[in-house]
Amino acid sequence: MDTSKDSDYTDEILRAAKRKHQEESRALVRSGARSQASMLLIPKEVVKRTTFRRRTDEF
Repeated sequence: MDTSKDSDYTDEILRAAKRKHQEESRALVRSGARSQASMLLIPKEVVKRTTFRRRTDEF
């Protein structure tokens, strides 16, 4: 079986699932059940507490 066709088929399934999840998430935000901030991948509280340090200044 052609792996390119399998990959294309899998990609289309994943894209469809992503679009469905996005629409469900947008509907929750529109209805007020969830806030837009609650839909972020990394919660705002985590981002505020996080600090990043470089191991070195050499680039």
